[in-house]
Amino acid sequence: MEQRRTVLLADTSTEFRILLREAMEKTGEFWVDVAQTGDEVLEKVQEQEPDILIMDVILPGLDGLSALRELQELGYAPMTILTSAFVSDQTLAEATELGAAYFLPKPFRMDTLLDRMRNLFWEKPKATRPSLKARVTHMLHDAGMPANISGYQYLREAILITAADPSVLNKAVTKILYPEIARRYGTTALRVERCIRSAIETAWDRASPETLPKYFGCTVSSQRGKPSNAEFIALLAERLTLEDDQALRA
Repeated sequence: MEQRRTVLLADTSTEFRILLREAMEKTGEFWVDVAQTGDEVLEKVQEQEPDILIMDVILPGLDGLSALRELQELGYAPMTILTSAFVSDQTLAEATELGAAYFLPKPFRMDTLLDRMRNLFWEKPKATRPSLKARVTHMLHDAGMPANISGYQYLREAILITAADPSVLNKAVTKILYPEIARRYGTTALRVERCIRSAIETAWDRASPETLPKYFGCTVSSQRGKPSNAEFIALLAERLTLEDDQALRA
């Protein structure tokens, strides 16, 4: 018989904690302890080092995301499933950044939660997601952009920077984004801007009819003309973020 996995369950609802705990322990696969606050999560993870942490994002005092962030800083990284009745793009992005394995919107089915818990240990490992850089590279190749032009490297860097910090585009591309890329490549901001524009024009002329709606939806089209540098960068960076959000919800 396999050893039971240890679980720390953190939720403010006593009734909900009892329900989940009974269902988990009934399987014979898990031993469950509970917590009501973020501070209690910190204490119990350090004391018990559970295999799985199941935690609501909304907790008294220290919220779930903050608790997860502090645990990482302390060197503790239990496999984590976050739950919440309130889901936003920002919450999903933070959960992804903090390494949460799954995010389950409430209400959820008990068998769904148990499946996610088992997936962490007993199912075949999921194929490793390509790195962010590899995914941007694939997008640019798919969009018909040749890798041997200067703008290719600059554009890829711009998308990576924007995916990590979308507010960059709101702060003016010419004042922040282009100078930063120029600094990294030992060139000028003006050259970065011109090379990116040239790369977009090249890709736009070479792109297949299927590529435009695939990456840009209805916001741009061959009839409307080529997108601006900022628009092209923003749309591809947003696509990366949406893909990460969908992967976390799965």
